[in-house]
Amino acid sequence: MNKISSAPAVKQNGHPIIPEKPAMIVVKKEEIVPADPKDLSLEQKIQKVENLQLVVNKRAKLVQTRNEIERFQIASNDFNCNLQMKDSDGNTFSTSFTPGIKKVIEFLKTSFDASISEVETHIKF
Repeated sequence: MNKISSAPAVKQNGHPIIPEKPAMIVVKKEEIVPADPKDLSLEQKIQKVENLQLVVNKRAKLVQTRNEIERFQIASNDFNCNLQMKDSDGNTFSTSFTPGIKKVIEFLKTSFDASISEVETHIKF
């Protein structure tokens, strides 16, 4: 037979003393304050400009591609357009199904718009 034992309760004036629970400790995170550009070394300033140039170039390429898609015209009953995709293994898929091509173009426009917006959030001075 198992016997469960507990420590005898400590009493004061006939009442049990309930041990206090440890107080909750709140730790505040320190906010990271961006360095003042005046405090950056010349090498850090050059690196910052180079990084900014990479982001600006990426945005320009996205905008250019988005504009190319915008100029792509499909008539409602046009079967002269063709969409061809090629994967990394060399497999190809092509279609002239106009409604499908229109949906792909709209998806690409939306995706490029989202990518451009994301890149623009990284352009900071």
